[in-house]
Amino acid sequence: MHELKEVEQRVRTLAERWRHETVERRRREGLDASDFKALAEAGFTLAGVPRDDGGLFTDLGACIRPYARMLFALAGADPSLALVASMHPVVLGYWLGAEGSASGADWIRQRQWVYHSASQGQFWGTVTSEPGSGGDILETRSRALLDGDRFLLSGEKHFASGSGICDYMITTAQDGRDGEPPLFIVDVRHVKRGETRSGMTLTRPWDGHGMRATQSHAWRFQDYPAERHADPQACAAARPLVAQLSAVLFSAVVLAVFEEAMAEARMVLVKRAETLRAAERVGWVEAENRYWLARQAFEGMLTAVESGDGLRASVRGKLVLAELVEATLLELGRVLGGGCFSRSQPYGQWLQDVRALGFLRPPWALAMDQLFTLDRMAAGRVSLQG
Repeated sequence: MHELKEVEQRVRTLAERWRHETVERRRREGLDASDFKALAEAGFTLAGVPRDDGGLFTDLGACIRPYARMLFALAGADPSLALVASMHPVVLGYWLGAEGSASGADWIRQRQWVYHSASQGQFWGTVTSEPGSGGDILETRSRALLDGDRFLLSGEKHFASGSGICDYMITTAQDGRDGEPPLFIVDVRHVKRGETRSGMTLTRPWDGHGMRATQSHAWRFQDYPAERHADPQACAAARPLVAQLSAVLFSAVVLAVFEEAMAEARMVLVKRAETLRAAERVGWVEAENRYWLARQAFEGMLTAVESGDGLRASVRGKLVLAELVEATLLELGRVLGGGCFSRSQPYGQWLQDVRALGFLRPPWALAMDQLFTLDRMAAGRVSLQG
């Protein structure tokens, strides 16, 4: 039985080793499979598996802080690697919901199989976003039609982070039933092996300005075999947990990038301290103030999740952090000067990495909608209680 403290220490040891390679890693435009093999050997893939099934997960409040520390450490060495790794426990969260009334042998079989795959070191990711959906995975135009005892998936998908690294990915599609589209599992191990498989075609390799190495490719599915989530009620029940986990872990990546940028800026500004102009001094103090605010916001997210009432705080914290960090790095770049614009320096890449997280996890408009809905629900509860 693996212990969470031991796995966290092994992951942080890996991150420290990889920090010595940060210059080379910043030049990468793809992921290294050996990194993920090392993470699996350290026990990271057990992060989404319940303890009763041999994993690390007990409850969200107890696990959120050590999980965040692991992702923070990884992002300090390699933000792209950390972003892809963070999706694994988030995706497995969809099987942590309580068993629903429609459950049975299929639910038990599927749940055990999902956990077994993670226990064997296999990584999970997502291929849910679609062109024109605005980032809302429920606004899917893809179709999954039942063909005998299996579903066949057809549709356009993009932002499949971890393509070629993940063994399985989840997606959404319309299955002809009333109600919201369910989750489906697609086996993408052939991509990892570098093989071509009928029904799944690469339409656009990832070429993002930020998070350049995440391999977030675009794919076309045509009658591709897929397996539907066996219990829609359990899946829906798990969404608040998944939302909190994803918001905190993505925010840990943002904050780690911010910390690296601030550390780099301090080294530059200490050397120039006596020659800084008044506007530059003000800009620096404001950057330090915002950095302090970002750390407080993240701590507030963790504390709220640990208290058992973290849904709204985690969603809000992720938005606040993404906006605060991007604005601060942009302003700090003006203080540091034109050298930030050089590709030989890491600062510009850090700014684009942070922007990628703000744009894609989820896009601003959808994130604001989600938070507005949560605020309205909270206001309604206050009114009724009053």
